[in-house]
Amino acid sequence: MNTRPLKDLADIVRSKNAGPYRITFDILFKDKDRYEAVRATGAISAESVARAYGIDVSQVSSFFEIDMANAIKITIRRPRAQGSSGDGDMYGCQHHVPLMLIAVPVG
Repeated sequence: MNTRPLKDLADIVRSKNAGPYRITFDILFKDKDRYEAVRATGAISAESVARAYGIDVSQVSSFFEIDMANAIKITIRRPRAQGSSGDGDMYGCQHHVPLMLIAVPVG
């Protein structure tokens, strides 16, 4: 089975703060057919996100597929509180890369 990284299929993959203890991710598609094709594979799930970030699935606090927006929204607990010692991304905007690399079956 052939796969492609999510970054090749989605138009926007981004992360941002969702308060001081969570990071939220948006996966957006301009094209409904592409969104539905990716969604139908099941490659993007709470479990696959947890694997990509090396966290337990219990750390994924929400996962929504929003059909009318051609979007998937995921929220995880931050590994460190925003602004605490060792926090390398105050705004949460650099956490999206592992998500972009999730392999999605194509065919």
